[in-house]
Amino acid sequence: MIEETGPESVQQFLEQMAFKRLKKILYESAGLNCDGYRDEYLKRRFEIRLRATGASTYGKYLLYLKKKPEEIKNLLNDLTVNYTMFFRDNDVYTYLGKNLLPKILTSTNVCIWSAGCATGEEPYSLAILIHKVLGQALVNRKVTIFASDIDKDALSKAAKGVYEKKQLSTLSDSLLNQFFTQEGDAFKVKDSLKQMICFEQLDLMNLPPHQNLDLVLCRNVMIYFSREGQQHVHMNFYNALKSGGYFITGKTEILTGEPSRKFVSVDFGARVYQKPYSSATPKVDAFPCFTQTLAGNKTLQRIS
Repeated sequence: MIEETGPESVQQFLEQMAFKRLKKILYESAGLNCDGYRDEYLKRRFEIRLRATGASTYGKYLLYLKKKPEEIKNLLNDLTVNYTMFFRDNDVYTYLGKNLLPKILTSTNVCIWSAGCATGEEPYSLAILIHKVLGQALVNRKVTIFASDIDKDALSKAAKGVYEKKQLSTLSDSLLNQFFTQEGDAFKVKDSLKQMICFEQLDLMNLPPHQNLDLVLCRNVMIYFSREGQQHVHMNFYNALKSGGYFITGKTEILTGEPSRKFVSVDFGARVYQKPYSSATPKVDAFPCFTQTLAGNKTLQRIS
């Protein structure tokens, strides 16, 4: 007996195909590889744009996109959630300032990656902390913080470095005076911090362009990825670090699969991990970080 396919199952099939087509359009137009993201998360974010445009199905939304291709920018903006603050999780920065940075900053050439930096609060917090740790000795160091995100609009705000007073509530008045210039009701980051940071648009599912890094921070980002996507991204970080380099995740995030076997836990409370030294690698900064050119990496773009 041949089972008949009803209208409802046909509609579900068409919607699933339209959903896959929508993910493909995001990759083709913006270089965003959706395969590593959770479908439940993508669907929740897509639904926002469906409601905003009056489209009742993915198929109708695809027709809307065809008529108004500029809508893809709105979709990308709703896919990225940019909640952050200066010195978020203060205990992590305390650990950084007391334990990690004094070790890392003994080198004259230091490279750090703030992955998923949103509007810039994390990389600027790192730059402030590095100034506090090194003081005048900073003039004898070359410290580069690569700060990446998929959201170009968020990166543009980060590169401008202009924040409202309420966004700086976690900073003391002395830090505000030292590292910011007041412009009306807003505060602008001083060049002493900006010159340390390179903002870049980058999809974390792609191969990382920077290698031999001393420290990678990617906090509170993995909730958007599938389990397989998380492991893929974490291995990207592992391969981008130098032997002995450190990786910090979000306080609610854990390593699974291959990354959990590769990384060594240094401080579980602060979610600090280390890439072990290989027997053939000296425990010295013999190899400075470098940037490689990656064919097909469609979303690496410097933002200034």
